[in-house]
Amino acid sequence: MRKEDKVLGKVLLSFDIEEFDFPREKGEDFSLEEGVKVSGEGLLKILDILKKTGVKGTFFVTGNFAKERPELVKRIVREGHEVGAHGVDHFEPKETDVKEAKEILEKVLKGEKGFKGVKGWRQPRMMKINYKELVRQGYFYDSSVNPAFIPGRYNNFKVKREVYWALEKEGKQGGILEIPASVATGARIPMFWLALHLFPFKMYSALAKNVLKKEKYFTTYFHPWEFTDLSRFPVVPGYIRHNSGEKLEKRLFELIRELETAGAEFGTYTELWEEFVGFGKNLRNKSSLD
Repeated sequence: MRKEDKVLGKVLLSFDIEEFDFPREKGEDFSLEEGVKVSGEGLLKILDILKKTGVKGTFFVTGNFAKERPELVKRIVREGHEVGAHGVDHFEPKETDVKEAKEILEKVLKGEKGFKGVKGWRQPRMMKINYKELVRQGYFYDSSVNPAFIPGRYNNFKVKREVYWALEKEGKQGGILEIPASVATGARIPMFWLALHLFPFKMYSALAKNVLKKEKYFTTYFHPWEFTDLSRFPVVPGYIRHNSGEKLEKRLFELIRELETAGAEFGTYTELWEEFVGFGKNLRNKSSLD
């Protein structure tokens, strides 16, 4: 896209880099090492797609994955992407993860050129989080809210769908910025990972463009294991295996090109935080915001 062309809005692609634990969720014996191996395969595919298209993304990484595959986490940063925290053990989240996950990631990435610290958090499975603890540990933003109804998971249909300040007092910005996953306006159709599996591609693309036109940003998220051959795991439901692996690689690549052609820009969550707060690139690593 040329500089003089009108920008449609900003696309924030994010990826939850966690150990594949779907079999464990269904009661099967599946080791951490096996889960990390599967997700590592998918992460390589994601990084290759982003490198080929030249866009940047945000990767929310678990402490387990960072400890098991530090070289891949370092590659994320070296290729210009942002790293946020996604807990320690994805299958068994704990209250202490907010502090521990940040410490693990910053230890793994210490000294890496381009790494500016862990600014963002995403709770495993989009479960409820403690905003006060996030602020205490120095996070700038959270992205653990999908403002939709997902049977068996959560009902956030009445939660704000736009970016908002959590812990806001008397109309003053402060606390921590919540950056929800995008939903199609009106009916609040989730635009998350599963939608790109199930919706006809043209439908998903059209809905994403509509969100961009109305809200000027579009956020979505995926998991690395989606980009692998899930036929190996019969425990994974067919609707998730649908359009996974190479088919999802193609869909993500085409989505990026489609949105670029429409005039969208791609960026990281911290970049949206900068724009929203108005600090530009002068990030201050504080436990609260003025």
